[in-house]
Amino acid sequence: MKRYYAPSLEQGLLDAEQSHHCVQVMRQAVGDLFSVFDGNGLEAKARIVDIARDEVRFQILAKANSPRAAHPVWLAQAMTKPKSMDLIFQKATELGVTELAPLQSDHSIAQVVEEKAEAKVEKWRKLTIEAAKQCGQNWLPVVRPPVSAKEFVLGVPRGAVKLIASLQNEAKPLKSVLREQLQGLKSGSPIVVMIGPEGDFTPAEIGQARSAGFAPVSLGKIILRAETAAFFALSAIAYELMD
Repeated sequence: MKRYYAPSLEQGLLDAEQSHHCVQVMRQAVGDLFSVFDGNGLEAKARIVDIARDEVRFQILAKANSPRAAHPVWLAQAMTKPKSMDLIFQKATELGVTELAPLQSDHSIAQVVEEKAEAKVEKWRKLTIEAAKQCGQNWLPVVRPPVSAKEFVLGVPRGAVKLIASLQNEAKPLKSVLREQLQGLKSGSPIVVMIGPEGDFTPAEIGQARSAGFAPVSLGKIILRAETAAFFALSAIAYELMD
């Protein structure tokens, strides 16, 4: 079934962008059925009742709620090249991440100037919508504006599982740290993982994270690209939380 996004299902209306996709791309007409979700766990089966310029009106036929994950997962990703960053945010959405925090690391090749940050966040948010539409995810992640690694670690709540991928020798295997820290974790407590840019975080950034309670974790002996490291870490977390 075709699937679209509407932040308020009760309005029974697709916005201009979703309406264009529905009518011009998917070629749907009055009377056709589709699925629509609000990004906050609610999904509905709906029927098109009217098509006007730049909007599609629909009638809800049935609703279903998807429960929020017991343990939210946050990805704090150091800025990479634009195409790589887009891919990371798309796949993170598919893997059920609840918050996406882009980091301005000292080793990041790409940086976002303040006056362009809002536009960049909006672009990433649209990418998460498209990823959620495709994979059947009913919860959209929160996309934060870019901040420094130091600013981010200071804002992570107490009680969270705090992990930072590291190439340093003292980093412990992700598997063992996860299984140790997930034991007895209270429902609702987030699992936060920081992934560095190509070349890793600087020693100062890792030191700041450790001072804030982040545990350095190893993703294996092979040095992974930034996007591969993100997918590996998120997949490992999803596996441990599966039951």
